[in-house]
Amino acid sequence: MPQIFKHTLTAVIKRFDIGALILYLACVGFILTSLWYEQNQQAALINQIPSQWYPSALVEVKELTSQQIIYQERSNRFNLLRTVNRDSLQFVFIHPISLLITSWLFLAFNFIFALCVLVIRLSLLKALQSTFSPIRALENWASLTRIHGKVQPITGKDPISESIAEIIKNLQEAKNKQGENELQIRERLLLDPETGVGNREYFNNRLEALLKEEDSRGAVLIICLKDYDTVQTAYGAHQALESVEQCIALIKKRLVNYSNYFIARPNEAELALLLPGLYADETAKLADKLMASFKQIPLPVGITKDEFIHAGIACFAGQNQAYKVMAEADMALRNAQLQGPSQWFMYDSGEVASESAKGSLKWRTFLTNAIEKNAFVIFFQPVIASQSDQILHHEVLSKVRDNQGKLISARVFLPMAQKCGLNARVDLLVFEQVCRLLQYEKKQQEACSLNVSIDALLDEKFIEVMFTRLAHTPDIAKRLIIEVSEYHLVKKHSKLIAVLSLLHELGVKILADKVGQYVVSTDYLNDCPISFIKLHRSIVYQIHEKIENQVFIQSLKARCIQHNVKIYALGVESKDEWRTLVHLGVTGGQGHFFTEPVAQMADAIVLP
Repeated sequence: MPQIFKHTLTAVIKRFDIGALILYLACVGFILTSLWYEQNQQAALINQIPSQWYPSALVEVKELTSQQIIYQERSNRFNLLRTVNRDSLQFVFIHPISLLITSWLFLAFNFIFALCVLVIRLSLLKALQSTFSPIRALENWASLTRIHGKVQPITGKDPISESIAEIIKNLQEAKNKQGENELQIRERLLLDPETGVGNREYFNNRLEALLKEEDSRGAVLIICLKDYDTVQTAYGAHQALESVEQCIALIKKRLVNYSNYFIARPNEAELALLLPGLYADETAKLADKLMASFKQIPLPVGITKDEFIHAGIACFAGQNQAYKVMAEADMALRNAQLQGPSQWFMYDSGEVASESAKGSLKWRTFLTNAIEKNAFVIFFQPVIASQSDQILHHEVLSKVRDNQGKLISARVFLPMAQKCGLNARVDLLVFEQVCRLLQYEKKQQEACSLNVSIDALLDEKFIEVMFTRLAHTPDIAKRLIIEVSEYHLVKKHSKLIAVLSLLHELGVKILADKVGQYVVSTDYLNDCPISFIKLHRSIVYQIHEKIENQVFIQSLKARCIQHNVKIYALGVESKDEWRTLVHLGVTGGQGHFFTEPVAQMADAIVLP
C-alpha cells in the first residue's frame, strides 16, 4: 500500500480509536460518579429516616457510639466496600466499582458500545478508503511511473487525476515541441539541407571525437563528382542533386553490413565518408566496390562516365589531428584526379609527412614560394637495357624542399599543385633545370625522360617557352624524352596530337607512360609519334605468376612492332619479374631491382 494513503488512514483510525476510548472512559466515569453520589444521597436519607427501607447496595449499618449493628446483609460476598459516616451511624455500601463490574446492564452497555464503535469504525474506514481512492490511484500511478522509468497513463476520472493528466499532456507537448525545435536546430547546424546527410561541421566533429579515442583506427574517403557544375549548368540543380543522392544511396547500400560509419556532404560536389576500425587493405577493397557501384549511376548526355567520380583515401591509426587526416585525403583525391579516369587513390603509410598535410591555401603559399626560390630538386632513376644491362636513359624525378629542409615527393606535391593551378609553372621550372643539366653534361649517349602534366602540355605559355628553348638548343631536344600518360593520350588525343607532332619535329622523343593501367585502345600509336611505351607497375608486379598479364604484353608487343615502338617496364622489383619481362621481349626496365648497381646516379642534383 502506498505510504501516504497508509499513513493517512492509520492516523485517522488511530484518532477515532482514541476518541472512542475517551468517550468510553467518560461514560464509565459518569456512571461511577452517579453511583457514588447516589450512595451519598441514600446515606443522608437513611440518616434522616433510619427505620425505613435500606437500598440493596447497603451491606451494613452500625451505630458509632455503641458499635451496635443495626443492619447487616445476610450474605456478604463483596470484598470491595465503601464506608460512609453520617452523624452517629456508619454505612457500609458495595463499592460503585463492584456494582459496575457485576451489573448485567454494564455488560450490555459494553457490548452495545463496542458494537457501535466497531460499526462506526468500519463505516469510517470504508468511507475513508472511498474518499482517498483517487489519492491511492495517484500513488499507484506514481509507483508504476517510478518502476518503469517513464510516465504511465492516468485512468482516474476524478478532478485531481484529470488535472494531473492535463498537466502531463501539456508538459509532453512542450517537451515534444522543445525536442522538435532542438532537432531542427541541430539539423540546420549539422545536416546538409538538400540530402539529409551530415555537413562539414558534422563530419569534422565525428572525426575529431574518433581521433581522441584510445587506439583509434579507421579511414576517411573524400568522393568528388567532377562534372557536378557542368550537370548543374546544363541540366539544372535538380539533376545535379539527383546524381549526388544516387551516390549516397549506393554508399549506404554498399555499407549495409558495416555497423558504424558516417557520411557527410562537405560541399556541393563532394561526399565524405568516415569508416572507424578499418585497416588499409579493407579500405582498399571497399573502395574498389564503391567505384564499381558508382559506374551504375546514369548520367546525362555529354557527361563522361569514365571521369565522373574520383576518391581520395586517408587511413589513420593512433593519435592524429583531424585537419591532417582531411588534408591527406584531399591530397589523395587530387592525385586520383591527376590520373584522369574515375578511380581512387591512397598514399602509402608514412608517405605523407605530418608537415606536408596542409590545406589548399597553405599549399598554394608554399608552392608559390618554392617556385620563386627554385626549391625543387631533381633526381635520376635509370632505365636498364634488357640485353646489355647498359643504361638507356634516366627518368627525372622531382622533389621539393619544405621549410624544414625535408624533401617532399612528386606524388605528394603534384596533385596539390594541380589543384592550385600551378602544375604548368612547376613543370616549367623542372624542365629548365633538366635543360641546364643536359647543356652542362656533354655525354650524347645519355638522355633524360621527363614527366610533363597534361595541364602543362595544354598550356600555351608553357608550350611557347619549351618550344623556344628546344628550337635554340637542338642537342638538348635530341636527348630529351617527354612522358605522357596513356590515358591522356586517348582522352585528349585531338588536343595533344599537334603538340606532340611539333615536339617530334624538334627531335624530342615521346614516351607513352602508365600503359596497361586502364583498359583503353592503343589506336593513338597510329597517328601519334610515339617512340617508347612504359608498362604500368600493376602489369609488371609478379608478372611471372600472372598469365593474363603476359598475354597482354605479347599482344602489345605485336602492335608495337608494327610502329617500331620499344617497350619499357616500370616497377621491376625481383629477378623473376625481370627474367620474365626479358623473355617477353621488353627492351628496358626500371625499378628497385636495378637501384644498387647504379646507386650513384640517384644522387640529388641541384643546379644554380
